[in-house]
Amino acid sequence: MKKFMLFLFKCLAVSLAAFSLLLLLNYRYLQVMEKPYSDADKFHYMNSSYNNIQICNIGSSHGEYAFTYKDLTKEQGYECFNFAMSSQTYDYDYAILSMYQKHFADSCLMFIPVSYFSFNNEVVDEKEKQFLSAKYYTFLSPKYIPSYDPYIDLVTNRLPILSAGEDIVKLLPALSIKAHAAESEPSFQEKAWNRYHRHMDNKEDYFLPERIDNLYDILAFCEDNHITPVLITTPYTGLYSNLFSWEFKEEFYQTINAISQKSGVPYYDYSEDERFSDALDYFSDADHLNEEGSSYFMEIIEKEIPEFREFLRLSKKVSKS
Repeated sequence: MKKFMLFLFKCLAVSLAAFSLLLLLNYRYLQVMEKPYSDADKFHYMNSSYNNIQICNIGSSHGEYAFTYKDLTKEQGYECFNFAMSSQTYDYDYAILSMYQKHFADSCLMFIPVSYFSFNNEVVDEKEKQFLSAKYYTFLSPKYIPSYDPYIDLVTNRLPILSAGEDIVKLLPALSIKAHAAESEPSFQEKAWNRYHRHMDNKEDYFLPERIDNLYDILAFCEDNHITPVLITTPYTGLYSNLFSWEFKEEFYQTINAISQKSGVPYYDYSEDERFSDALDYFSDADHLNEEGSSYFMEIIEKEIPEFREFLRLSKKVSKS
């Protein structure tokens, strides 16, 4: 019996030592690793800084880079928030809105971007899908995460060292230095082709019923929470938008116009706006506005979208202490 207890004690001691080492290595890894989910950092300030959101947007990177609220927040005193992140689909938009339901003002305006790929899954590679979904584990409660997986939570959020792979060498600085040959910046035309193939290749259906249902869920959320939704397609370069066939665009516009008509939510299309299509200085690549482009876009929609003008006219500004 004593031998068994001694053996059990040794096993426990070894297990505790191994677990302590794992925690130590994980702590060190968190210090040296590059932050893979930097676009999710903004949500860590939600509880302390954003409790009366008046103007916001959701969406993928098109919304992330098209909407900037500097003038509205700093000069006009509105509380604004950009919920969009790279490759974010409508089911995750809905999950985020549900998580932060109590952070909206009694009256709020929400821009809902509708991109050419919004009704399918932009990412089809399983590894990339897992990587992109993992960032939601860093700020969403498990009950809000679509198809929550405890394993992904463990290896990407709780103990990311378990999924470090070859990045484990970053714990040894002398081995983590790599020389990279200089790469030439691809042309806008090359970027357009790359973006088009990313959004369109390997898709069996470009208009998935579940994505359409996700959008209706978002619109219902807006109605239940006194939020004024505005459906909108952000500007693209002609190099990008011209790659999509007439047949595809016809089905795209039939789909979004049907949703707009059924829900009574207005839809505004800036995808081929002549003020942007050939103005490459407004873009960081073929389908994402840069800082100058987003500022110009905000000026335009503030003047041209009636719901935006009316909201700004009627809404109360957040008092700044």
